[in-house]
Amino acid sequence: MDMRWKHLRQADLNLLVAFAIFAEELSITAAGERLFLSQPAASRTLQRLQTLFNDDLLIRGAGGYQLTPAGVRLQAELNRLLPQLDGLLGHPSFDPASEEASFRLSGPDNVCSALCPLLCQELLPSAPHVDLNFVPWSETRIGDLDRGRLDIALSNDDVLIPSHLRAQALYQERWHCIVWRGNRLPARLSLEQYLAAEHIMVSTLDSVQTIPDKRLAALGKTRRSALRLPYFGTALECLPHTKLILTATSSMARIARTNPELRVIAAPSEVTPFSFQAIWHPRLNSDPAQLWLRQHIFRLGEKLQRSLGAKG
Repeated sequence: MDMRWKHLRQADLNLLVAFAIFAEELSITAAGERLFLSQPAASRTLQRLQTLFNDDLLIRGAGGYQLTPAGVRLQAELNRLLPQLDGLLGHPSFDPASEEASFRLSGPDNVCSALCPLLCQELLPSAPHVDLNFVPWSETRIGDLDRGRLDIALSNDDVLIPSHLRAQALYQERWHCIVWRGNRLPARLSLEQYLAAEHIMVSTLDSVQTIPDKRLAALGKTRRSALRLPYFGTALECLPHTKLILTATSSMARIARTNPELRVIAAPSEVTPFSFQAIWHPRLNSDPAQLWLRQHIFRLGEKLQRSLGAKG
């Protein structure tokens, strides 16, 4: 008998997939749901894994389940190996014209407002069986990449990203001020005029400073926020017949220019630009469908950069 790969011949490779899910969820119940197993069946699967590797792998701690050192090492190896094995057994490439795929993405509404129209116009028509599911942006979305609940996060470059995740810049955004057309304000605000005004602040994150406020904080300055909202679209509707100022990106300013009641003026130069980026987990690096989507998003990011660079 050929003794090569003795342990591999005796093992159920589906257990490796199951462990990858256990390691992501750190919950027997949640892992069972993703594996379509009842909780008793999920517990038995974990027991088989513990027997196979002669280690507890996943143990209950004070704050819930956590991986043992052997479990951490196994997770790192599987993050590298499982995509390669899946590619070996599956399709070496992705054909968007005939294959089905469903992706989960998340990002603030200003990047979605810029990117989603291009995705609908240039990507979806050639991919009739592809679904793009955007979920609301929140502080937990970066962690969802680790948990396998999100494929791509779209965020600004001020967000701290764990070193094991991958990221690529998409395009740079400049800041503009949107006001009611009846406001008698100059074409460009000075910092003093900006700070003296009342503002609409847009943020989906309760405890996090917005980028304009971070820029001001670096100068030892603050602005008064009279109204705080989670959506730019709602903020635009609140501007007419007020003295409020909405600080928004180039893509949102382009939308505002279509409203005859609004005017777009230049933000103070101290409110400096930033970039949007795409973030994903390295286990998806080689997946053909994921690679196809990322390449299209990168290309559309370059297109937005050219467009926004030309229009300002």
